[in-house]
Amino acid sequence: MQLFQNHVGINLTETKLQLVEISYKQNNFCLENVDQLVFKEAVLPETKSEKLIYILQDSFSKIIRKKTITSNFISFTLPNNFFQVFEIPYDNTLTKKDLIEHIRWEISVLFPIYNSIDFYIQYIEVNKSLFRREDKLIVFAINKHLVGAINKFCNENKFELKYVDNAHLASNAFLHMDKELEKTDITFSFYIDQHYSSFAVFEGLYPFYFKVFNKNGPNFFEQLSSCLDKLSAFNVSIRNIKKATLSGQTVTGDFTDNISKVIGMPLTKVNPFEKLSAEENVKLNPLYQTQFNSFTAATGIAIRII
Repeated sequence: MQLFQNHVGINLTETKLQLVEISYKQNNFCLENVDQLVFKEAVLPETKSEKLIYILQDSFSKIIRKKTITSNFISFTLPNNFFQVFEIPYDNTLTKKDLIEHIRWEISVLFPIYNSIDFYIQYIEVNKSLFRREDKLIVFAINKHLVGAINKFCNENKFELKYVDNAHLASNAFLHMDKELEKTDITFSFYIDQHYSSFAVFEGLYPFYFKVFNKNGPNFFEQLSSCLDKLSAFNVSIRNIKKATLSGQTVTGDFTDNISKVIGMPLTKVNPFEKLSAEENVKLNPLYQTQFNSFTAATGIAIRII
């Protein structure tokens, strides 16, 4: 039985929809389509469901006029500011159900303007790494109205919605394709977005640190320096780092050079298409050739199997 089924990945940012379609042919992942469309008006976390569906439908319809989608399955990634991302302590003896209730209680304390029952919750246990032994969780909580609107859009277009994920987490799917990565290797992962970029640290394939850079706070490099200071308390130093990856929206060479100077090592810009087969017409697409790095989230969610 074929494990992978043809899959569309959509990365939704505040200003555009990015689409990737992946198929599986003759034991190869194949890139069938890569496209994007800029919105006429911004999409924000507080955008009403009806408005969000309208913007999605308008953009999607324009894209599929150029090339028909053949997949039945679709998944979405959303930017950091569409999630409440926070770290909390927890009792590791709690059942999964009780743990979710504990997280909801923490949401009610941290974000009292929200009703905690209105969120879907995903979490990462940091103590599964060798560097952090604390009983702490990194929590990603997304409002149900956003997921509900996306699911309604999928139903109206005869798609089955498979996953909704954070754009940075989805982009790290490409660590799984790195054959040289050992389970104890430390990787720095940067995701650059229009307003809320983020920084994650992995041991092998497992994340144990995640920080969203607040656009209204100190500048990017001050926040990065603060993260490095925090990591030093976990005995993570530049000497421990095997590689540093960069994904997300297009940035200048000066910006990436400055990141490299701060962390003391070169950045590897993730090309999500390099191990995918593609027809010549896809390879000639300017998005494929010059903006590949901005499609890491859409491609990462499209190749996701579990």
